Amino acid sequence: MVIYQIAIATWSLIVSFWKGDWKNLAQYYPTLQYFVIGNLTYEYVAHFNFHLWKMDGKGLFPEIIADFILLFLIAVPAIFVYLSNYPNERRKKLQHILKWVLIFTAIEWISGKYFGIIKYEHGWSIWWSFLFNMIMFPMLRLHFISYKKALVLSIPCTLFYLLWFDYI
Repeated sequence: MVIYQIAIATWSLIVSFWKGDWKNLAQYYPTLQYFVIGNLTYEYVAHFNFHLWKMDGKGLFPEIIADFILLFLIAVPAIFVYLSNYPNERRKKLQHILKWVLIFTAIEWISGKYFGIIKYEHGWSIWWSFLFNMIMFPMLRLHFISYKKALVLSIPCTLFYLLWFDYI
């Protein structure tokens, strides 16, 4: 289990150094912050109410460390690569989004099914994660292009999840 987490983090970091647009990191930084703030907000709210999904803290790393590894060593570098390599052609844009949705969903599915790293609760499942990824990746791109539009659209998306899963 620990080897898997370390392997995914290593892969994500290596790919970010290889494919990431480091000379223009400042352009991507606000969108990476948008993602981090959203993720940390979920962790905060879920900590006091209930998790829909959470990292299993039974391995080498406690749950909070596993969350930080996922966020800062896997997701943020991967999203940096996603944003850095966004194509210009319409057809390629759709393929790019779908590729990253499938990568994130597949890693999560493998993490839960074969390694027991991710636990689902309160009606969440891999299918909800797939749907969330289908929304998240276009929203990240939208935030990169127009953060105001993304912030406005984030409100109904967040409200949907809060209402659907009985947070409010």
